[in-house]
Amino acid sequence: MIERTDSTAGVSRRRVLGTVTGAAVSGVAGVPTAVVGDSGRKKRITTLASGDESRETVSVSQRWYRHKERAIQVKQALTEQYSGRGGIHSVGIETNETTVGNLHGKRVYVAASSDGDVSVLDDVPSSVDGVPVRTAREERPGKTDCYNDQREDVDGDSENEYLGGMAFEGMKNLNSDPETVQSGTLCCRVYYNNTRYMLTSRHVISGGVCNVPGITGDSYGWGRSGDDDQTEYLGDVEAVFTKYDAALLSIRFPKYDDISNRIVGESNAEVVGRVTGDGIDVLQSEPAGKTYKRGRTTCKQSGTIQKARIHFDTGCFFDEEPQEELRQVRTSATQKDGDSGGVGYVRRNDSSGPDDLYVLHMTTRATVNDNEAQGSSAQVMHERNGFSFGYDPFY
Repeated sequence: MIERTDSTAGVSRRRVLGTVTGAAVSGVAGVPTAVVGDSGRKKRITTLASGDESRETVSVSQRWYRHKERAIQVKQALTEQYSGRGGIHSVGIETNETTVGNLHGKRVYVAASSDGDVSVLDDVPSSVDGVPVRTAREERPGKTDCYNDQREDVDGDSENEYLGGMAFEGMKNLNSDPETVQSGTLCCRVYYNNTRYMLTSRHVISGGVCNVPGITGDSYGWGRSGDDDQTEYLGDVEAVFTKYDAALLSIRFPKYDDISNRIVGESNAEVVGRVTGDGIDVLQSEPAGKTYKRGRTTCKQSGTIQKARIHFDTGCFFDEEPQEELRQVRTSATQKDGDSGGVGYVRRNDSSGPDDLYVLHMTTRATVNDNEAQGSSAQVMHERNGFSFGYDPFY
C-alpha cells in the first residue's frame, strides 16, 4: 500500500494554483520530483500536478525508485540502439511479476512487426544492468478514429460548452467522398503560450495521410453540433505537433469561452491537471491503478497502464526523416476507429467541490490484436512544449 498525500487538502482551488507544497527539489518544467524529508528508505514524489504546482505526492521505497529510474535509463539506451532498425517500432517500459519495495517491478520491452525484419530482435539482450528486457513480435499500432454532440451548459451562461471526449470531424467538406472524411474525438482544453485551445489528434485534421506532417489554417476545424447530420465550424487549426500526433484548435470569439475543462459523461468533475512522469510510473506499478477514457466510438472505458514511456516509430517519413512519437502510454481501455484524439485520465475525489480529473494521455492509436489505447502522455506535452492541462493562468 502506498501513502498518498493530497497537496490541495484544505486549500481553495484559487490558492493552490499559486502554491507549491513544501520545500522541494525542482524537476523537469519546475514540478517537484522529490519533497525534502526522505527518511532514507522512503522517497516522496509528485504524481499529479497542475501547471508547475504539485497536487498529489506519494511515498515510495527508495529501492523501487532507483529500480524504475534504472529501467528508464536502459529503455533510453535501447531506444538509441534499436529504434527504427528492421521491424522494430516500439521501445517502452512494462511491469513484470516481481515486486520491488511495495510496487511491481519494471522491465523494458522491444517490439517489432512483420512489415520489417523481425530477426533484429535476436540481437536485443535479455537484460541490461539488472533490468530484464522482453522482446515481442507485435504488429505496429494503427491510427484510430459514442459521443456525438453532448455539449452542456456547465458554467450557467446559457451557452453549451465544448467538452473533452466529444465527436469531431477533421475535414471541411463533409459532403465530399466519404473516404476523405476523418472522424475523431476532442481531447480536452489546454493552454499554450497563455492561450486557450482544444487539443485533438493531428492525423484527424490532416486526413489521416501518413506523410503529411500537419495542416494548419481554417479548412479543418469542424465539429459536431446537434446530431450526426449537422456540423458547425469550431475554429482554426492553430498548430500541429507531430511528435505527439497533436493539433490545437483555436476556437474563435464568441465561442472562445465555450471551451470547457469538463469531460463528457463525467458529472461533477473537471480537469485540473495532469499525471506526472513519476505518477505514470507509480500508477503502472500499483496493483489497482485504474484509469479512464472517453472516445467517440467506445464511449466510456476504463483500464490499467500496460506499457509506458514508449518511443514509437510510426513508419512514416517527413522530409525523409523517420517520424517518431514520444513517451506514449498504453492502457487496457478499448480503442477503436473514431476514438483518435480521445482523453485518458484519472479521477480523484474532492469534498470541497467538483471532483478532480488529471489527464494521463491523448489516445491516438490502438494495438492491432487487443485494441488497447495508446498515445503520448500529457506530461511529455507539458515538458517539451509547455501545454498546461487544467491550469488556467487567468484564474
